[in-house]
Amino acid sequence: MRARLRMAWRIGRLALHLADGCTRVGLFYPLVSERTQRKMRARWSRQLLAVLGVELQARGPLPRPGQLLVSNHISWVDVFVINAISPLSFVCKDDVRSWPVIGWLVARNQTVFIRRSSRSSAAEVRDRLVGSLSCGRSVMVFPEGTTSDGRGVLPFRAALFQAAIDAGRAVKPVRLRYVDHRGEHADAAAYIDDTTFWQSVCMLARAPRTVARVELLPALPSHGMTRQDLAQLTHAQVSARTD
Repeated sequence: MRARLRMAWRIGRLALHLADGCTRVGLFYPLVSERTQRKMRARWSRQLLAVLGVELQARGPLPRPGQLLVSNHISWVDVFVINAISPLSFVCKDDVRSWPVIGWLVARNQTVFIRRSSRSSAAEVRDRLVGSLSCGRSVMVFPEGTTSDGRGVLPFRAALFQAAIDAGRAVKPVRLRYVDHRGEHADAAAYIDDTTFWQSVCMLARAPRTVARVELLPALPSHGMTRQDLAQLTHAQVSARTD
């Protein structure tokens, strides 16, 4: 009973917070600078985590302008966890657009969408990333290409690492992990397999407390590297901190 009440309370607050986000993005975003938009996004993301009972723990140096951030991928919450620390542009799969409310918000926050099965889409996304990185805008990608349960790191796809090489920018590995209120692995955070978005929200809202642990690792230079080299080296850096 307590878990159901907790879930109902959090989902009610989530609905109000999403409505607030739509209002802010729809009415105020067009009137303010990009810098102010980033501040608004960070504050709103921190509030979203609090609504869902997610505590944020982060360590390591913040990204510098124009870096390509690379992380393992566990949940739809990952984007908001990172935005709460350092608001960035993200590369997301195209079907995120269709998610209720969240998809609309994500689409209006400098997100680059990619169709996984389309080579032309991947090339177009890579070109857009080069442009963003070259003008000093940091971008985050999830090169596993899907989500995992967070107990390990899936192989990294190398294609988007080429953007960092072409732009002459560093790659910054990021390690994400979710634990529960006992400090143990949090299955409630994983958005995997046939779990629907709504089911994922409910699982997270039912949990007593979830802790998102973020490690911002030292950046890796891309000069003289191939995209395969960068993918392997970054994967090793992220995987080394899974235990």
